[in-house]
Amino acid sequence: MSLKITDIKIKGYERVIHAINETTKLDCIIAIHNIKLGPALGGVRSWEYKNFDEQKKDTLRLSEAMTLKNSVCGINFGGGKASLNLTNVKKTPELYQSYAEAVNFLNGNYITAGDVNTFKEDLIECSKISKYVYGINVETSSPTSRGLFFAINATNNFINNKKDLKNIHVAISGVGKVGGKLAKLLSKSGVKITASSINVDLINKLKKEIEINIVKPEELFEVDCDIISPCALGGAINSTNQNLLKCNAIVGAANNQLENSSVDEWLFKNKIVYSPDYLVNSGGVIAIASEINNTENLLEKQLKKIGDRLLSVLEESKESGQPTDLVSRRIAWERIHS
Repeated sequence: MSLKITDIKIKGYERVIHAINETTKLDCIIAIHNIKLGPALGGVRSWEYKNFDEQKKDTLRLSEAMTLKNSVCGINFGGGKASLNLTNVKKTPELYQSYAEAVNFLNGNYITAGDVNTFKEDLIECSKISKYVYGINVETSSPTSRGLFFAINATNNFINNKKDLKNIHVAISGVGKVGGKLAKLLSKSGVKITASSINVDLINKLKKEIEINIVKPEELFEVDCDIISPCALGGAINSTNQNLLKCNAIVGAANNQLENSSVDEWLFKNKIVYSPDYLVNSGGVIAIASEINNTENLLEKQLKKIGDRLLSVLEESKESGQPTDLVSRRIAWERIHS
């Protein structure tokens, strides 16, 4: 059976489509949020969703976050995201080739890359069908972790008036590709690290490489520390655990770390600095933009700018009395509308 595509009308989005292929088991949503700065650039998440509404909600949130991320980090791309529902579906080359057909259907308005559970071999299959595929030759976890490192430096400078990280305490939730690399970078700078992961093998492997204190995932957000770094999935900071926080700041790689805007307001009122996730985790998309634009030689310089941009947001938040997410969103939208 061939590809079937249905448009979904969503207010505030350029275009949202639902693509299915019963032969390859493709069940895909692609959401293009905004293309004023250029074609929408965002990865495809391969995940097991409970139902269509959960998948759609996740894709829409991630797509909007990409608009903010791509604008605030200074690249000329719009925001978009895709998701594949893998519930009772096996990953196959044909699955990703049919996804690439859906990408082609959007005529270059959406450029795809990798995301959670979508790997290089999957993107290679996509590239056999579509030219709108990037990230195959870019390992994004390393630039993402380096960008986070610069963001943690900037945050520490802001809250402690210190330009070095020696002896500060960072608690990392999730030590996968990004969180694990971040832990190693921080360890080299003399940071005390507490970490948790649902993957026991990953955290035991990390413990053999650097000195860390291990806690259970459900205990991580109660750790008394300088900075908490959520590096797993979204919604990590929510109304259930916000009152348990004993940190001075939050700087992490996960997308959509805050459950909603009221959590951002609560953090601000309780003097916990929130470094907006879509700004501090932008190293990966900056690296992909560098690949597209053939500007890899400028990548490290662009990653260091993450810290500079964040510091400006934190300082404006303090001066204006507005939560950091509100300030960062305004900056992102001003660039889009200008």
